[in-house]
Amino acid sequence: MRNASMRKTRALRALAATCAIAVGSSLLPVMAQAEQPAKNWMSEYVKLRVAERTMAAMPDLREADIEKMMGPMIVGGTLATASDNPFQVALLQRNIANTANAQFCGGTLYKANYIITAAHCSDFVTTGQVQVLTGTRRLDGSGVRRNVTRIVIHPSYNASTYDYDVAVWQLSSSATGAPLASLATADPAQGTALLATGWGATSEGGSSPIDLRKVSVPLASRTNCNDSNSYSGEITSRMLCAGRDSGGIDTCQGDSGGPLARGSVLTGITSWGNGCASPNYFGVYTRISNTAIRNFITGIAGS
Repeated sequence: MRNASMRKTRALRALAATCAIAVGSSLLPVMAQAEQPAKNWMSEYVKLRVAERTMAAMPDLREADIEKMMGPMIVGGTLATASDNPFQVALLQRNIANTANAQFCGGTLYKANYIITAAHCSDFVTTGQVQVLTGTRRLDGSGVRRNVTRIVIHPSYNASTYDYDVAVWQLSSSATGAPLASLATADPAQGTALLATGWGATSEGGSSPIDLRKVSVPLASRTNCNDSNSYSGEITSRMLCAGRDSGGIDTCQGDSGGPLARGSVLTGITSWGNGCASPNYFGVYTRISNTAIRNFITGIAGS
C-alpha cells in the first residue's frame, strides 16, 4: 500500500510540475486554444497544483487521501442562502459560455470594481482569459459576467509554499449596489465559527453543484495546525487554519480563492490543505488580518 501511495504521489507531482512548466513557458493557453471550447483547463490546473502543494507538505499521504484531493468539494455543508457570504463571486474561464462549466475558483467582492482571490488562482492566467461572475448564488446563467482589466499578485507570493497567497483583480465594470466585504484587522478567538462558501463538488468524485454551498468551520490555533501530526511547521503567520480535529467539514480545491468570513468581515481566503475534511488536517486559508496581506489589498484597491 505504501509503495503504491508513493508511486501515486510521484506521478501526481510530476504531472503538476509538467503543468507548472507549461504555464511558465506560456504553453497552457496554446494547448487550451487547441482543445474543445468546453474544456476547463484552468479548473484542472488549480486542482493539480493545490494537490501538489499539499503533497509537498505531507510526503507520507495515503493513496486514498491523494485521490480525495483530486476531487474538488465542500464537505459537510448545506445550501448557502442570500445572506451567506453575499459578496462571493465566481472566477470563470472566459471562452466557456456555460457558467457551471467555466467556473474554476472563487473570490470576494471587496469594492464594486475589485475582487480578492488567491494568488494560485491568478498567476497563470491573463486578463483576457478570465471573467468574474457577480450577482448570483447559482451557476445557471444568471448574474453578470464582468471582464477583468488588471490582475495583481502579492509580490512575495511563493508558488511552492503558498505563502502570501492573495491577489486582487480589477473589474472593467462596477457591481453597483452589490454587498461588499470588509477586511479583518484581527483574528477572532480560537473556536470561533467562520463561514466558508464555494461551488466545489459535495462528495468525492461528484459533480460540482449549480447552487452555492456553505460550511461553518471553527478557527484553529496555528500551534495545533503546525503540530507534528498535522502540517509540521508549514503554516506561516500569513496563514490561518479552520476545521475540526475530528474532520468531517472542510473546503477543497473547487473552492480555492473563495471567502472565509465572519459576518461581513473577510477573515481568510481558501488556499490549500490535506484531503478534504481529514482528521487532524485543517483547511488552510490566507490570513487577512496579517498586515502584509491587508496592506497589499488596500494598496491596490483602497481601504
